[in-house]
Amino acid sequence: MSTISIPLDTDQFWQAARPLGFALPRCLKCHEFHFYPQPACPFCGSQSLELALTPGEGEVYSFTVVYRAPAESFRADVPYIIAIVRTDAGPHLMTRLCEIAPEDVLIGMRVKVRWKDDQNLPLFEPMQES
Repeated sequence: MSTISIPLDTDQFWQAARPLGFALPRCLKCHEFHFYPQPACPFCGSQSLELALTPGEGEVYSFTVVYRAPAESFRADVPYIIAIVRTDAGPHLMTRLCEIAPEDVLIGMRVKVRWKDDQNLPLFEPMQES
């Protein structure tokens, strides 16, 4: 684990978190993870925060399938899946699901983080069943 100044800007946050694997802000006083990055813990108010490694796993809490591109730059991606993932560390994240057809997504499905080389935002993909 690494204690650093946590950037509040989203792009800067993921640039700092990505080299660690999948990291989220965690309070050093109450030990709760939270997301989105903020200057103080939303649970206890402490300003002693760290960027802590998490397994990068969770489950699909909710999702929607986008069939109509909101802009020309998204046209090639349609259809794509926007999901809320409940991470095992606790926080819920809005993300895109990849490596799965829209008709195969299920609420409660186990997913894990996946980074794309050209993006700082984490995506999630289905976990392989053991």
